[in-house]
Amino acid sequence: MNRLAPDRYTASQIDMQAQNAYLDAIAGSEIPKAMISVAEEHQKEKMRQALEHICQRVITEYEVEKGGCFDGSTVSLKCYGSLRTGFATHSSDMDLVLTSPSSNPHLASTESDIPRLLEKALLKLGFGARLLTRTRMPLIKFCEKPTPELAVRLQEERNKWENQKVVPSKDVAEKSADEKMKGSSVPGRMDEKATPVDRAAALKGGNPERKLPLGDADETSSPPMLHQHERMNEPELPRNPDSRDRGIGNDAFINRDSSQQSDQTKKPDAANPAPGQPKPEKDTADIHNKTHAIPLVAKERREAVLPDKELVRLYKLAIKEGWFEPGERTTIFNFCRAVEGGISSDQVAECRAQLLSLPDVLNRYRPPPDHLLDYPKDGVGVQCDIIFSNPLAIHNSAMLRCYNLSDPRVKPMVLFVKAWAKRRKINSPYHGTLSSYGYVLMVLHYLINIAKPAICLNLQHVEMALHDTSAENTQIIEGHNVRFWRNETMIQHWATQGLITLDRQSTVGSLLRGFFQYFATPSGGFSWSMEVLSLRTPGGILTKQQKQWIAAKTEVLDPVKAGEKGQEVRQRYLFAIEDPFETNHNIARTVVHNGIVAIRDEFRRAHRLIQQAANAKVTEDLFAEAAAKDDLNYRYFGPRPRPQMAKAPVQAANAT
Repeated sequence: MNRLAPDRYTASQIDMQAQNAYLDAIAGSEIPKAMISVAEEHQKEKMRQALEHICQRVITEYEVEKGGCFDGSTVSLKCYGSLRTGFATHSSDMDLVLTSPSSNPHLASTESDIPRLLEKALLKLGFGARLLTRTRMPLIKFCEKPTPELAVRLQEERNKWENQKVVPSKDVAEKSADEKMKGSSVPGRMDEKATPVDRAAALKGGNPERKLPLGDADETSSPPMLHQHERMNEPELPRNPDSRDRGIGNDAFINRDSSQQSDQTKKPDAANPAPGQPKPEKDTADIHNKTHAIPLVAKERREAVLPDKELVRLYKLAIKEGWFEPGERTTIFNFCRAVEGGISSDQVAECRAQLLSLPDVLNRYRPPPDHLLDYPKDGVGVQCDIIFSNPLAIHNSAMLRCYNLSDPRVKPMVLFVKAWAKRRKINSPYHGTLSSYGYVLMVLHYLINIAKPAICLNLQHVEMALHDTSAENTQIIEGHNVRFWRNETMIQHWATQGLITLDRQSTVGSLLRGFFQYFATPSGGFSWSMEVLSLRTPGGILTKQQKQWIAAKTEVLDPVKAGEKGQEVRQRYLFAIEDPFETNHNIARTVVHNGIVAIRDEFRRAHRLIQQAANAKVTEDLFAEAAAKDDLNYRYFGPRPRPQMAKAPVQAANAT
């Protein structure tokens, strides 16, 4: 395919200059606002040092209690992500990876007590902490200064887990760690009987013992000790959205109230016999036999009890999510027109009665979950994600940092696109769109492969990378080759000498014009439906057919430890960006149908506004704050069953 480049536009030279000037002006205004300040970076680094010492102490005390001698200096909490690459924006969260090479089992193992011990220790110190285990890899969502209400909810969530756990060894391990913590020099340790509200209130200056300034970490101590000091001044991950796409029965969506009852409170009945009693045979006549079979439930249909306007709302939601066949939709549209058209109540009642002939989809409806455990964007101090043992993330961040150093236009371009995506509400992987990391790879793909002449070299294929035989550059991490040109000093020298690119004239604005043109133009640009962005590949493009990234599928990741069950992950390929090292991982797997529509629409909108700049008739602000989007990843009625699954309930009934 003939790729578009800045010098191949059909627009006139004058038009292009006007468009460049338009984008340069916006970049000059928006990029400084997006950049993280030196003071904020310093504050976050101090927080990282404090957290590293807490992690070292918790893990050291646990390992000593468990097996004797342990060198706490081997525990490290390293920064990766945007703060490491240099692409951080104002108020960016920190991304931290915790490693403890001498700990066994592995920190990311389901058998490891350490993630829960760390969560508990952080909560006891008055921080906000919540361990998430249903993500691609376990992580702790951390905030420095939770509100009193948030502190209570986080502690309640922790207590809920403690009440449900069944492994005695973890009880013993946490009790032992708690006893150690009582006499330790961990900063800000609060009374054992203090409530979460008391601990949160102390963060705001109510505790007279917490008034010493935070000092720099003592890197020479071994084993590491904590100083007596006061702590410094892309929202929670939802329950794994993939679980809605696999192996969850309809009852999980239909009868929410009963599903929340504990097993102890449920009384045996004909449908739910007591343990040990045989289950009654199901009546197959009660199972709907359409191609999108919906098991009926012993529950009054919503059509019989809900107000007309609420039924209209629910039916429109269901149709938006792909439910109902064309003929069935006609019945629904007749009802909606009757309600909204103000016709006689008898006619409305007649249309409403016809709804009962439809599959009982509405009983699958579940309102969006509350987000009471989400951290506010502001007002809770430093926020970060702490993941457990992800060495690939460290190498990945190191490579992006080298790309940042290879040309002075890389960073402003990345900051511009990240700030634009955030303003237009298309940068939330937890809600069905793309991560900031994905947008960084899109920018780098353009600068390496599409801009003519190229602005950046491909660091994974440049000759210097192939001849670098250092241990760091030749190692294989979890089966993946992490080789790239990583000599930062030499890269900076080449950049200043003009040895990396022949194009030293193009402004950030002209490069941005080409970037938006490339991703907004179906002819000559990127093919969203057919192609895969691949930074490691010469030319930067593979096809979805080559990768076999054709249809969504559920994969089981390799377990951290032999004998463990691997984490199930839903792989989607509506938008495909290959990870530079972990080549079987699609960075854009979080993008759902509505998400890809929103992203493409925003690129087209941006391209349209840029074209309008040629005539000085731009009708909208490119960076206008978009209206908040619903959770594009959330399905109010769950996934629509596939046709081949229609007979599954009947087979299950016959099997009983």
